[in-house]
Amino acid sequence: MMEKDISTRITRLEMLYSEQEYTVQALNQITTRQDHEITQLRSDLQLLKQQYLDLKTDLPQPPGGDEKPPHY
Repeated sequence: MMEKDISTRITRLEMLYSEQEYTVQALNQITTRQDHEITQLRSDLQLLKQQYLDLKTDLPQPPGGDEKPPHY
């Protein structure tokens, strides 16, 4: 009787371990994918910042620059 109980417990532990291993692998895949997405988004953001700065410098400056109106 005792040996059957131990065998059942070991089988149960093996099943739990397999489920946990599957979950860890799935989470690792998700984390890896998200890391790639974040890296791509950072690269895209850097490109957009550079494009914005390029466009900003190409815009003509209004006459008088940043002078405040006389009522200030």
